[in-house]
Amino acid sequence: MKRRASIPRRPVQPELLLGPLLLARGGQGDRWRISAVIVTDGEDEPPDLKVSSVGLPVPPRWLGKLPEGKGVAWRYDFAVPRGVQDGRADYGFLDLGTPWSFAVPGMAVPPRLVLADAAGDAPPGPSPWSALLSRHRMQPFHLFVITSLVPADPSMGGLAPGGSLSGPAQAERRALMASVPHLAAWTGRGAKTAKAAAARALHRLLALGLGVEDKAENAWAGANDLVQGLTLNRLGVLALDAAADPDALTERLDRLRGCRAALVLSRGPRAPITGWRAHLARLRPGADAGDTLGRALDRFRQASGMTVVHLRPGAPPITDEATRPLPTLATDARWLEARLGTQGLDLTTQEARPVPLSATPAAADTDPGGR
Repeated sequence: MKRRASIPRRPVQPELLLGPLLLARGGQGDRWRISAVIVTDGEDEPPDLKVSSVGLPVPPRWLGKLPEGKGVAWRYDFAVPRGVQDGRADYGFLDLGTPWSFAVPGMAVPPRLVLADAAGDAPPGPSPWSALLSRHRMQPFHLFVITSLVPADPSMGGLAPGGSLSGPAQAERRALMASVPHLAAWTGRGAKTAKAAAARALHRLLALGLGVEDKAENAWAGANDLVQGLTLNRLGVLALDAAADPDALTERLDRLRGCRAALVLSRGPRAPITGWRAHLARLRPGADAGDTLGRALDRFRQASGMTVVHLRPGAPPITDEATRPLPTLATDARWLEARLGTQGLDLTTQEARPVPLSATPAAADTDPGGR
């Protein structure tokens, strides 16, 4: 009896709990390197990713299971060519559904960045995330530098241990994740407590796209820290980690040489120490060294002649005039936009304008993938 030839199974659209979340890996020659992270509901391998201007389909890479639920994280790595002017890249699961897209920065175009802290809940009224998404659709951003993507407290909204997105404005946030490459900075604590260690591990898995056994492919990072950095058209971005080796700070800053300007993100200011604790702190060796990071940035500014802006979530210390606060988008309804043009670095604060009561609200983008 002849056996029937097996018929190849047609790939099916994966059921996504999260994603795609675009992660910026930086430039390499005339290529813009990107990773796309997804979380599927179950362990079945998702289909390959098709990216315009990339010849072959991109296979998924297994990252690991999520701490809670049935979610499994996967990563796709690809590099798209860059032209002189801005371009656009479409990507999706082969012929399944409508593809997503993102702006490819031109090599002669001033980079456009948006920077914000994602912590907190949005106040009543129009969502600031919706205003940011509208701004992006009018003039696409090349990079989203974001903090608190994985919150220290899961109840605050963001990427959750089950691999989903929690909190308000989920449709708008998913659309931004799929259409703007992210550089997610970790500005939380070290791994001294189980809660902090769990949040750091989740950030490493989803916001860096690294499995448990994976080594950091980012040359800026150390073995056990969450430092990230990249350069785009002579604008540098360095996101520090409070748990990183302070002796490596000078080497990391040196990687920014050759840029015209740089943005450095670090953990927010600590609460002031008073009373007997302050007295003991003054007695410790090296207590008179002051702010190590601030001093290192001052020395680097003087030696390189670069414009270096230090950003921290929350209000900066009053005495530190070189530090700017990073707005919390949800609660402050503001974000920063950075543009490096012929006149230097332009860093401005944008504010979500309230919608007049007489205006008819536009239909929200309810596509969970932000297509």
